[in-house]
Amino acid sequence: MTLYRNDARSRFVHLRKDQSGRKGDEQPVPKVKKLAVLAFLLAFLLPVSFALAKSGKVTASSLNIRQKASSESDVIGHLREGDTVTIKDSSGSWYKVSAGGTTGYVAKKYISVGSSSGSSSKSSKSSSSSSSSSSGGTCAPGDKGSAVKSVQKRLKSLGYYTGSVDGDYGNGTKTAVKDFQRKNGLDVTGRVNSATLKKLNSSGAKKSGSSGSSSSSSSGSGGTERLNWFNGGSNIIPKGATFKVKDIKTGKIFTCKRWSGYNHLDAEPLTSSDTKKMLSIYGHWSWKRRAILVKYNGHVYAASMNGMPHGTSTIGNNNFDGHFCIHFYKSKTHGSGKVDSAHQNCVATAMNYSW
Repeated sequence: MTLYRNDARSRFVHLRKDQSGRKGDEQPVPKVKKLAVLAFLLAFLLPVSFALAKSGKVTASSLNIRQKASSESDVIGHLREGDTVTIKDSSGSWYKVSAGGTTGYVAKKYISVGSSSGSSSKSSKSSSSSSSSSSGGTCAPGDKGSAVKSVQKRLKSLGYYTGSVDGDYGNGTKTAVKDFQRKNGLDVTGRVNSATLKKLNSSGAKKSGSSGSSSSSSSGSGGTERLNWFNGGSNIIPKGATFKVKDIKTGKIFTCKRWSGYNHLDAEPLTSSDTKKMLSIYGHWSWKRRAILVKYNGHVYAASMNGMPHGTSTIGNNNFDGHFCIHFYKSKTHGSGKVDSAHQNCVATAMNYSW
């Protein structure tokens, strides 16, 4: 017969008794047995600790989702203030998150971490298909359920969707969503994020085939366009051209002239009256980034500007001592030669507005 006890040195030992009932010699429990017990506990507890994923909410007015944990990485999606994300991992000052069918990295400082979402790897598939209960009706390609049905019904009533209202987010639904986003001046992603959902369910949602918001726009969609600066975008507004700038927050409009710019567009207010209008937007000259719309040749582009006169000036009577910077999608600063995240956040914000 074999018994176990704990001796004074907190060691498991094993006591052997012979057939007469007398206690025999003591032997330590082999290490392999203790390791086996430890391995069993780890195997049981670790999956439980990793089964729960934290959720968070976006605190910035607009937030980029990037492909990698770097401000220089490509932007693969956008989030709005109040959007819910699932935090999958952490890397330095970045969270790896999943939202609306997109998985990528966002800056930690713009995420308010909430309680555990309670979703396990076993139920991740079902939670994706029932996005209406976890993210207020947002959905993305591959999703299924009531949220998708609601989107399909609304798109059908507006004339964008002609397929079956089956709750399956396939290519037909994706195409209809993209057409709606394009027509309504939203970021064209094919995913129904909170901004798209809000516009879709609003009384101001444009129907398919309706005219654009500006009669002077030659764009087929009538919506705001995203100009990729290093993919032909730098040549859209040539040097010396004049164009209109509309500040998103105030709605004020002034006229500018492009002076130069390689990494981004360098501009000057055309007249002293335009300088006065620009100054009224800022209150005082500032490097602060502001979301703007740029209208040129009948097209409206999402952009960002700062309000600080600096460097070369080519217009002598506009009361503006220098030029200022206008950034578009993926443009860079002249000083660092890098994409500026604050400017890009403003560009993303501007994509949600029409002229």
